[in-house]
Order: sequence, then C-alpha cells, then structure tokens
Amino acid sequence: MMKTRSKSNGQLARAATNLGIGVAGLALIRLIVQRLPMFQDAGWIVKGKLTVAAGAVILVDILLLFILVGFAIEVRAYLKARFADTLALGNMASSLVFVIIATVAYTDFKPLTRAWPAIRETYVWSFLGITASLLAHVVFLLYRNRDRMAALILRQPMPTGSDDRSLASEGRTVFVGD
Repeated sequence: MMKTRSKSNGQLARAATNLGIGVAGLALIRLIVQRLPMFQDAGWIVKGKLTVAAGAVILVDILLLFILVGFAIEVRAYLKARFADTLALGNMASSLVFVIIATVAYTDFKPLTRAWPAIRETYVWSFLGITASLLAHVVFLLYRNRDRMAALILRQPMPTGSDDRSLASEGRTVFVGD
C-alpha cells in the first residue's frame, strides 16, 4: 500500500512538473512570437481582421491546450490510483480541467470570430454546449458518488451496495408529532 501511494505521488509530481515546464516554455515562446518583428510585419491572414502574429499565437495556444489535456489525463489516472474506492474523483477533476481548457480556448480563439463573422453564433454556442455538458457531468458524478465522498472526507468505511440505488434503499427522515 505504501509503495503504491508513493508511486502515485511521484506520478502526480511528474505530471505537475511536466505541466509547469510546458506552460512556462510555451508562455515564453508566445511572448517571443508576439514581439518578433517578422511576425508583426508579415501582415494579415484575413485583411483587417486576423494578423499573422495573431495566427501564430493561436497555434502556440493550441499546443498549450494539448499540454493541459495531457495533464488532465494524468491527474485522472493519479486520482483513480489514489482513491480506488471513489473512481469518480478522477473523472470530476479531468472534467473541471477540460472546463478550464474550454475557457482558455474560447478566449484565445476569439479573433477567429472577427476574421469570419459568420461563425460567431456557432462558436459561442459550441463552447457553451461543451462547457455546460462538462459541468453537468461533474454535477451528476457529485450526486452519484456523494456517499462515497462523504465517507472519504470523514474517513469512514466506504458504503457497500450497488451504485444503482432505488428509493427503497436510501435513508429517509420521518417526522413524528402533531
């Protein structure tokens, strides 16, 4: 048990280090790309709407999103290994990281809506749909695994029984009185 815990902690440390190196490296590259005169002087991809420099920044941001996706996958694997009794923690964490990724992508790729105004509504609604579905997934997992998470927080034994509970197996509060 101790060896598994230290191995999984090492896995999380490695994932966090990879994330830090990747984000710092790409942030530096992004700053360089924004400041290089060749990118500034290259002109427009779409006349008056999207510059070559903005397109290059978008490409760097795509690489950043790939690093974040990799981090979400590694965090999910860590949480699944660390909290085997509550498998939903990994899925919830990865869904929340994907919400952050969607927010970053929405903000960073917004110049595309100025370049091609016809895609504006599709752009907004697709990101809204993705984010709403990820948040709905987190809410569903929270509701479904609330007993297991409460036991984990309170350091109590995990509840037994299937995940598909009927109303008959849930506790009920009965009020007796006037």
